[in-house]
Amino acid sequence: MNKIPYIVSAITIALAGLFAILNRFWTGFVYFVLALLLALSLFWAGWLIYKYFTDYKQELEERYSLWKANKLNTTQVSAEIISQNEAAYKKQFSKHMRKNKLVKWFEILICFALAVAFLVGMIFI
Repeated sequence: MNKIPYIVSAITIALAGLFAILNRFWTGFVYFVLALLLALSLFWAGWLIYKYFTDYKQELEERYSLWKANKLNTTQVSAEIISQNEAAYKKQFSKHMRKNKLVKWFEILICFALAVAFLVGMIFI
């Protein structure tokens, strides 16, 4: 399942390259190239959203346990204190991971921005 986006991307890019080469013979192939790139960017946006809502929650739990272990090793805090104040430590971890969430959503927005650019290119060419 992890290789699906790369297989789809490789096939789509190969087809877009073929249509770009065929553009020499008929200029209408530009629309095929732009349509394929539009579909590819929408596919990646959908894939990243799917991965965010399925795997990202599990990844956060794993990172929290590593962050908690690091906190135990680097500070004078015991495991009992962390378990008593779990909500406060989860909130602190959430603040720590805010940048990571913003980067993930920024990647999704870039995919949608590329889709809009390809759509605009199809309209104005």
